[in-house]
Amino acid sequence: MYAPGGFFMDIIHNNIHMDMVKCRAVSQMTLEDDMNLPQDNPDLDKIIFREGTLNLTDTVVTNDHVLVKGQLLVTVLYLSEDEEERLARTTGKLSFEENVYLEGIQQNDTVDVTWKIEDLSVSMINSRKISARSMITLTLQSDQLYDEEAAVDLTDAEGIEFHKKQMDITSLAVCKRDIYRIRQDLELPASMPNFYHVIWQSIRIASIDMRPLEEKIAISGELSVFLLYESMQDGDHQYYETTLPFSGTIDCQGSREMMIPDIRYTIASREAEVRPDLDGEERCFSMELVLDLSIKLYEQQQISVIEDVYGTHNEVRADVKDGSFRHMLLRNSGKCRVTEKRKIEHTGAILQLIHSEGEVYMESTSVQENGIEVEGIVHIKSLYVTSDDRMPYAAFEDDIPFSYLLEAKAEAKDCEVNLQVALEQLNVTMLDGQEIEIRMTIDVAAVLLEPYTMQLVRDVEILPLDKEKFRALPGIAVYVAKPDDSLWQIGKKYYMPVARIKELNGLTTDMLKGGEKLLLVKER
Repeated sequence: MYAPGGFFMDIIHNNIHMDMVKCRAVSQMTLEDDMNLPQDNPDLDKIIFREGTLNLTDTVVTNDHVLVKGQLLVTVLYLSEDEEERLARTTGKLSFEENVYLEGIQQNDTVDVTWKIEDLSVSMINSRKISARSMITLTLQSDQLYDEEAAVDLTDAEGIEFHKKQMDITSLAVCKRDIYRIRQDLELPASMPNFYHVIWQSIRIASIDMRPLEEKIAISGELSVFLLYESMQDGDHQYYETTLPFSGTIDCQGSREMMIPDIRYTIASREAEVRPDLDGEERCFSMELVLDLSIKLYEQQQISVIEDVYGTHNEVRADVKDGSFRHMLLRNSGKCRVTEKRKIEHTGAILQLIHSEGEVYMESTSVQENGIEVEGIVHIKSLYVTSDDRMPYAAFEDDIPFSYLLEAKAEAKDCEVNLQVALEQLNVTMLDGQEIEIRMTIDVAAVLLEPYTMQLVRDVEILPLDKEKFRALPGIAVYVAKPDDSLWQIGKKYYMPVARIKELNGLTTDMLKGGEKLLLVKER
């Protein structure tokens, strides 16, 4: 290709796929409303347990703003004044529309919205009405995908010397969204009576592991299921808790086994129903969870790119630009183990713990010289049977703090930290009628990505030789190397190939020592 005064060489480029955070915002909102009991529900006497789930119904992106619409679904377990229907459940919805300022977002951009229910409290107004209040934290992030074009070779390099540099890059190989359905059937043990009415259900993902395979993502884990129900036999209350393993795959074009996964999920929907078994008895409980997956797979690459060029017969001008890259500095995980004892204030003694669950909340993350310090809390809820006949069921809630240092290299201070925490194990046991012991294991995993910039050759222009500059060079010279000299710099100055300098001086490597003498011969 010809240009004024010369021509551009044909260059072989490598497109390196990268991603970066384009814009991010965190917004908090308070939801508060009253919930009336349905007409067929018994009157409320005491609230025992509550659970909240957020359902995002729509996300509308405009320039610099995102409108998030959704509902907070609140479920409440309570003791009633009806002796025949002592335990009851009610649900309510708190709708919201939150307009979040997200500087730089544009109408056609994709935004990921994640949420945390920071606090959910319910209180009794009267026997037919409940007040619900919650603090919701929304995190919105839009990522920008881009390609860095790096010159890796020249098609016709006669009379052209080029220097390459090895780059360690963590590039984006796969970026997609998908869904995964978890379908499970639970059948009651033979020793337990049939379902009549499910009073309370808790279906949670106890653990999940998502790994890249060849053209697939393997997903496996366990569901934690707790059921409190009224049986067919005299309406007795029964409770059953178990874990159910699940596994499967989803297709993922471009996935490879050795890639680094960054896969996030939210539960889009959760459905459950009692159904008859093969004998027609109400003994089966069917569940379906739909997970929304945000999938990013990264690949460690080593690429030799052209860093500089010069000509031995012509003047050569390289058009360079800065490229933004990152490489993985560290991938590490650890387990934080916490043991706490708590006194429970209740008029009656604890007879039996029947269900416990926990939710991890990170409060702060800081990169230290020797690692990543993570601090947070685990919100614990336990449902138990008491010795108080008037209040036979009660619940305990508390925030258990934790702190953990995940070991990392000292150079991690300026790195991007991709951190995930999960409650891997929770065990709540009775010590006596008023005290419980809480043992938990929190899984902490981090990927450290170090950002850096590097000059990349974009175009190489061949120009006529600067004859005056060439004539000013000596025909034969003995050059005394300076401590910071390189064969590349010397060859570029004297229009000599590096291989020719090595040949003339019997050198076998590119290493030079200060004070070393080199014979240089001007050649045309």
